[in-house]
Amino acid sequence: MNIGQRNICPHRIDAQGGTEVTPSLPHVPYNIPMLSLSRESPLWAAYGPTEDAPPPIINDPALPLVSVVTPSYNQGRYLQATIESVLSQSYPNLEYLVIDAGSTDTCLDILKSYSHEPRMRWLSEPDRGQSDAINKGWARSRGHILAWLNSDDTYLPDAIACQVRALQADPVACAVYADAQYTDAAGRPLTRLYGRPYSPLALLRLEIPPSPTVFLRRELAAKIGPLNIARRYSMDTDYWMRAARIAPFRQVHALVATYRLHAESKTVGQFAGFYREWLAVAESYFADPDVPADLRAARGPVIADIYAAMANLEAHGGRPSDALRYLVYALTLGGPRPRMLKFPLSLAERLLPLGLAARASDLWGRVRR
Repeated sequence: MNIGQRNICPHRIDAQGGTEVTPSLPHVPYNIPMLSLSRESPLWAAYGPTEDAPPPIINDPALPLVSVVTPSYNQGRYLQATIESVLSQSYPNLEYLVIDAGSTDTCLDILKSYSHEPRMRWLSEPDRGQSDAINKGWARSRGHILAWLNSDDTYLPDAIACQVRALQADPVACAVYADAQYTDAAGRPLTRLYGRPYSPLALLRLEIPPSPTVFLRRELAAKIGPLNIARRYSMDTDYWMRAARIAPFRQVHALVATYRLHAESKTVGQFAGFYREWLAVAESYFADPDVPADLRAARGPVIADIYAAMANLEAHGGRPSDALRYLVYALTLGGPRPRMLKFPLSLAERLLPLGLAARASDLWGRVRR
């Protein structure tokens, strides 16, 4: 697939699975000027008061303002491509904030080169990690719709317009998500990361929306507060689970972003941190007495699916003893699970690198979407 191809979002939004939740998010009219989130929401007050900023650029008052935040730290190799993918969007009402953690590479030079761009603001100072940077950006945002895009990922053409149309078409949804394209460090396409049908349990099973594709209503962020800065690896899973208690997500069958895999990314090289947090997020959810009994009853299979995912990753990484240990945990908790079918392919991949595991994941994603 050509990554530069124009991707037009369908107007029909599919919502498969999950319990419908009566929304409690009063939508703000687009013609009402917005304060920064830290000034408007008590839950965000710890991130304010923020500096005064020029009025956002509104080229079409009939459409909502969208605020995109990019957390950045020493990723100058990719940052400009990320910025350009945002600023080249066709969507008319855009506020873009880059929150840098005090980079020592070329990031600051890149950011300074955009001083002429009225839609973009940036800040560079030490922070407490990726979640803290996203919080700083959203606290300063004034958009009706919020998103974050990591500094090594990109939007495809019309991504913002696509997701805004999806939210406008479904007033019940608190957020929308779509598909992303995995790429290598050079931006060459790999497999497609399919968004899976939404349900709270699917989120816990790690069938989470690809974070570069998620756009959520400002009212949602105001109601649930900042991302948990203690979550260094699974802040997205944690936040989507908190959001799911308020209103449902909606799946959009469109390709809207790229997700870059490279040696320095947490997704590629820091699995142990993900493991701990995946399990902690799930256990925290099932320990909540407000969770309905029928959902709490699914704890065993859900935790089993997490261990099965861990087993597949360890097998792919060439650590068979750890892989088998996690597989035993999964079988003990939930019995045979569909996710376990990938396990022998992941082991075989170490001997015959034919891409069978990746092809199986792609096929399963096509079937499940």
